[in-house]
Amino acid sequence: MTQATIPGRPTDRLARPAAGEPPAPRTPSDTQPLRPAPVRQDRGPAGSASVRGLRHVAADATAVQGAGADLAIAVADGVGDSPSAALAARTAADVATAVAPGAGSREALLAARDAVRLEPAADDAVMVVAAGLPGGGWTVSWVGDCRALLVTDRGVERLTHDHTVAQWLRDRGRTGEDVLPAWENVVMTTVGSADPAVLGHVRGPAGPGTLVLVSDGVHRAVDEETIAFLVRRAGAPARAARELVDAALAAGSPDNATAAVVPLPAEWIAS
Repeated sequence: MTQATIPGRPTDRLARPAAGEPPAPRTPSDTQPLRPAPVRQDRGPAGSASVRGLRHVAADATAVQGAGADLAIAVADGVGDSPSAALAARTAADVATAVAPGAGSREALLAARDAVRLEPAADDAVMVVAAGLPGGGWTVSWVGDCRALLVTDRGVERLTHDHTVAQWLRDRGRTGEDVLPAWENVVMTTVGSADPAVLGHVRGPAGPGTLVLVSDGVHRAVDEETIAFLVRRAGAPARAARELVDAALAAGSPDNATAAVVPLPAEWIAS
């Protein structure tokens, strides 16, 4: 997996008021967690679900395009709690899944970077994208702290490695009080700053399984074994995605929570 490097200014994904400005007041409708909208069943054997949680804006996005070898799936999480963050996530997810078939997940993420940079109203986002390879097999690319998990009969495997300040410190042996909880929310790579030298990229393991892409609103509230249990129990991808965001809400996640679930196509595991 690609090792993140420390940029000049890590990106704090928690929205902050301007200097001297008090936090915006929240009305009851702002703070009540929204139940997930009806599950979005995209083309192909995939399902996704998303919920706003306690945030002001639903700034996560997911997209699925194609089928078989041309399947591409992405989950993006806007940096901050604003319409511009939501636009960045939506742009990144849509462009990545449009480009990925034939080009692969790495090129798809770089295309998403260019699209976000060209959109004047967009802020930034983190993202994970998976795509099939023309000759068989598949890859996953990411920036920030969206995760890809592979659920199989043998267990669950995390395919991504968070690009956060907290994880960077842990990778260098720092533990305990040296790693502040707030640093879990400070990402070191984003879609807008993506570069081949720092974005994460792995080839998917051989063999069958179910791919699960989640934003941090899910994986910080629900552990990986529980995610795997819920995916296996649900069976259908759309139902599994819905149960994952429901579980994040039930566990008290205050963040946008998004999940996309897809059984690996035969063309991905044929190599």
